[in-house]
Amino acid sequence: MMKFRLRAWALAAATTLTPLASQAGEIEWLQWFAAEDTTGFYDKLVADFEAQHPDITVKLVTQPFGKVRESIVTDNAIGVGSDVLGLNMPWTKEFLDIGILEPLDDYLAREDNSFDTADLIEAPLGKIDGKTWMVPLNAFPFVMHVNMELVRKAGFDAPPSNWEEFAAQAKAISALQDGISGVGMPFSSQPPSNGPILTFLPLLYANGGRIMDGTTPNFDNPKVVETLQFLKDMNDAGSIAPGAASRTGGVDLEEFIAGRTGFLISPGVHSSSITSRNPDLDYTLVRVPSNGEKAYRVHGWELGISADSDNKEDAWTLVNYLLSPEVNAKAAVAANALPGNLAALDVVRKGADKTLIKQIEILEGDTPVEEMRQSPKAAGSWSVMTEELQAMLRGDKSPEEAAAAVQARWLELAQ
Repeated sequence: MMKFRLRAWALAAATTLTPLASQAGEIEWLQWFAAEDTTGFYDKLVADFEAQHPDITVKLVTQPFGKVRESIVTDNAIGVGSDVLGLNMPWTKEFLDIGILEPLDDYLAREDNSFDTADLIEAPLGKIDGKTWMVPLNAFPFVMHVNMELVRKAGFDAPPSNWEEFAAQAKAISALQDGISGVGMPFSSQPPSNGPILTFLPLLYANGGRIMDGTTPNFDNPKVVETLQFLKDMNDAGSIAPGAASRTGGVDLEEFIAGRTGFLISPGVHSSSITSRNPDLDYTLVRVPSNGEKAYRVHGWELGISADSDNKEDAWTLVNYLLSPEVNAKAAVAANALPGNLAALDVVRKGADKTLIKQIEILEGDTPVEEMRQSPKAAGSWSVMTEELQAMLRGDKSPEEAAAAVQARWLELAQ
């Protein structure tokens, strides 16, 4: 458990709290993964780990995703908390500024690990301040979901593979009839205001663009402006579903499942919801249409170790176990995701449906990108992008002005 290091400013608030016991062989794993599983998989996983490592006891602490980040930050402030942490990549910079995470480079360099570091999904391993801070349990590549019935009704035989085809098909689908839209774009200011990272960033990466230069914001560059212009042109053509400024990712997913939208850019994991809830939908998924680069935004569930854990060796033993090809494959299947360890792909491939096979092809052949882990105050960064994209789509700002505004506001956030 974590060392008890109660800060003076938090003393009054913490008088009713008891620091976690620091016992050799006892570790705590805080995550939201089990909250999204109804089969008891993670309880069985912990039992299997403890059977293989009888000298280590794991306390599985499960919270909803929306609470985990807050719990990690609050626990760190008052000196209590967990040893192994379920992480979301966009939290990285904030957690490093606070000093929450233990660097993992020495652990990854060990020769007796159950995995080869070169087989792990690359994006979470990217060094910040010269060090590696997390490893991937699984991965969700962002893809484009396609309603093939609407594509054919609009006069096309195949989904779009590039921006020109995407723009033409989305416009034609929107013209089919009232209530049908080419593509949904969720740019609501309602928290978490994450529409741009769901839709804009995947298109930007497929355009060969980036929003960061290391840990420095770099939003006002030509590739960003070009991608913003593409979105503006799509909106001006009537291709984007009406009311984008009030639509959330959940609304767009529901509209696609209902068959009222031609295309949806979102994590590939949504394919299971789509096929299970509307099995009659003529559905497929493809890589996000490219404008020069085969790259995808990668999202997933990551693992880290608390810098204040008293049992880092036991914590790493659990992480090492979770990354072994056999266990990692089981965890991926349980989450209907792809494995963080690519050596487990062959196991996952067996029995996979056609949509998961297509995601595997993207994972194996394209470049994974995740920049929000390096952005200043990730949630605040999302809101800034959302507000400026809204202004652009309303016609209040040009793409160049919107990009410059995001850049200026991000630099303020970084201070």
